[in-house]
Amino acid sequence: MVKPSIPAHPDGATMKAVCFTAFGKTPDALSVKTIPKPFIESPNEVLIKVHACALNPIDKIRLGGDLALLNPEKYNESVLGYDVAGTIELAGEEASTSYSVGDEVFVRLAGMKYGAMAEYVVCTTEEIAKKPSNISFSEAASIPLAGLTSLQALRRGGVTEGSKVFIPGGGGGVGSLAIQIAKKILKASYVCTTASPGVGTDICEKAGADRIIDYRSENFEEVLAGENFDFCLDTMGQAAQFGGLLKKGGKVVSISGTPTIEALSAKNDMPLIVRGIMFLTRNRAAERAATKAGGTWEYIFMSPNGEELAEIGKYIESGDIHPVIDTEAPSLDEFKLAADKLYSGRAKGKCVIKVV
Repeated sequence: MVKPSIPAHPDGATMKAVCFTAFGKTPDALSVKTIPKPFIESPNEVLIKVHACALNPIDKIRLGGDLALLNPEKYNESVLGYDVAGTIELAGEEASTSYSVGDEVFVRLAGMKYGAMAEYVVCTTEEIAKKPSNISFSEAASIPLAGLTSLQALRRGGVTEGSKVFIPGGGGGVGSLAIQIAKKILKASYVCTTASPGVGTDICEKAGADRIIDYRSENFEEVLAGENFDFCLDTMGQAAQFGGLLKKGGKVVSISGTPTIEALSAKNDMPLIVRGIMFLTRNRAAERAATKAGGTWEYIFMSPNGEELAEIGKYIESGDIHPVIDTEAPSLDEFKLAADKLYSGRAKGKCVIKVV
């Protein structure tokens, strides 16, 4: 089926964006193009002039075509990316009661209407929050998706004051924020993680991890067996390996791999055939491991949420949570500097692109 073109701006205005017209397994599928500038269509929308955007592992999955059944691309050209920081250039009638032109904001974009790797984006006020004043736009752009994923997963797992938590991959974009959120926002008493020696370990120490397992020389399943964690966050599809670490009544929440039936059921817009395929390929090993330990396992889809993003922003403003950036590309034209680092699998922290 031939997809429609991106709707033209009423005044014919255009912008620069990083787009793809076909799926691909490398950043070579991306290119900088001139496309129609987005425009406000609903009273609760704002037009944001993008100052910086960030890449996430989900962008690799989307560009590779692995989300095509779950979220089909709407247009014949698609703009990649979900995380944005910038300034309000125009606000709809309803949005103008909360935001003014010039306000500095950050957002995890919802839906697939327009992507983040562009000079402008449009989104609703429900998705955005005021940017913390003590960080740069690039630092702000690194926060939304990873921060919201971490906060929502930790809360779903019941992490509260005094909790004992295992968060592997602490040097990554999600892991480095999840450690900080667990310790600073949710007041977990003990957070253990895994990392490689050097930069990865340094990031985890600064994030506040109480114990860091060197995954190159130690097997976390062996050294943490019987540790009785209240909660384990599965950031890398390792949930089936957490059974021996979990206490009775403990919880495992995955943000990687195949979703649970409950998570799929919450996606009301998902086609029946997709639900069926994912039911057949669900992570039975993770279910069995958690059940054997007397605990539970579930998968969550992150939901864009401006109020929760503002909550994270408050802790950034106070200096309790710090962004972690690996690579900053200096412009949209040089996006491949950030994209190549993301695809290398060696990024410590986030890969961002400065737009302005």
